[in-house]
Amino acid sequence: HVFTAWTLAGDDVRERASYSNNPDRYNKGYFRDDPSQVIAEINLKIQSLWEQVSSGRSNVQRTDQEVKRLRREYSGEKNKQQGIKKMLEGNRSRIIDLDNLEEAPLQTTLALEEEMQGYADQVTELKSELEGLGDRETQLKEEQQDATRRLQESIERDSHIANRLEELKSKMHEGQKSVTTKHASLDKLKKKKKEVNTEIKKFNQECNSKKREIQEAHDMAAQRCERVDTRRAAKDLEQQIRNMELRIQQGASSTASVDDITRRFHEAKKKYEEIQGMVSQMKKFSRELQLILEEREEKYFLFRKEISKRINYFFIMNLSQRGYTGKLEVDHDKHQLVMHLNVDTSGASHDTHDVRSLSGGERSFSTVCFICSLWNLMESPFRCLDEFDVFMDLYNRRITMNLLMEHAFQSNRPRQYILFTPQDMSATSKKHKNIKILQLAPPERNNEDE
Repeated sequence: HVFTAWTLAGDDVRERASYSNNPDRYNKGYFRDDPSQVIAEINLKIQSLWEQVSSGRSNVQRTDQEVKRLRREYSGEKNKQQGIKKMLEGNRSRIIDLDNLEEAPLQTTLALEEEMQGYADQVTELKSELEGLGDRETQLKEEQQDATRRLQESIERDSHIANRLEELKSKMHEGQKSVTTKHASLDKLKKKKKEVNTEIKKFNQECNSKKREIQEAHDMAAQRCERVDTRRAAKDLEQQIRNMELRIQQGASSTASVDDITRRFHEAKKKYEEIQGMVSQMKKFSRELQLILEEREEKYFLFRKEISKRINYFFIMNLSQRGYTGKLEVDHDKHQLVMHLNVDTSGASHDTHDVRSLSGGERSFSTVCFICSLWNLMESPFRCLDEFDVFMDLYNRRITMNLLMEHAFQSNRPRQYILFTPQDMSATSKKHKNIKILQLAPPERNNEDE
């Protein structure tokens, strides 16, 4: 992919590109190499690499021929040594046979011994030659191993060169395709540049024509009145001009005098200025009300948060008189209030439970604690409870009554508490003087046996 391509004039030849009149800005990224020259250089490199491969192969062939020749010489010398050994063994057997013959002449024995000595000398000489050939063989083996290693390296180098040649060929083809594509794109962009330049010239001509028309209109308007800054649309101004022309025509056709028209103009202008002042005051008042509303809303959220914390605090304090623990979760966004309660007075468990899983007395006591928590945050002068102790036993009823009495007498403001219960409350009135008990007579019921 081509990320940057610039012409000699400094124009970006990519799609959605910008154009510049600075010729020295991006000349470094311009394609200035001749593709034919690049291809010729690559071909020279390929030819040089092939020559190196041919030279390496000829060296390997010469080394193989030398190794084969030395192997043939070694085999011939080894065959000669084996023939001499066979002759020695035959002479030795003849000497043994002659030793066994006691009647053989002495001269024959001496001749045979001299011949034997000659053969022994030849064997010694052949052994020395054989040792030299062994050393030469070892040297040739080392040279053969070195030649084999160089041959392997040459083969690997040839393979690498062949792969490199394939890569260079593929890159050369890709480069040729890329150059062809770039030339085609360059031709298209040149054509597009000509079209854009033509459109720019046309636009500049239209712009100059519009500027002349605007200047002429501005000069004509300056002869009639001074320039007035406004944000109104041109259509509104044209409509206002038409209305004023119509009013001028109507005024010219009427019998009103110039003084009367001037007086009405000043009255309308004064009324307009008064209305404009009232609008400004209303906008200012509206901004102040908006600031006050935002401040009150912020304080309201803070007050609501503090109320939730206080209700939870009073609820926990009221539950502690019975040895219970719990909490209130208030979600103002979802408009939900969830009550959790732990009725384990031994302290062994810390798990809280939903109120629906409690017994009747526990639920009634938790309800009274919640109502007393709400009373601490209310300013109502009258507070009533109806049949709050119906499901309570004597112990819970006594604790609940003590909680209500303590809450009532600790209040600093005069409030009246009204409690409705079907239970006997005579023992409670003896503890406090300000408690008044009104007991209703039992209802009359007809006897079913009558």
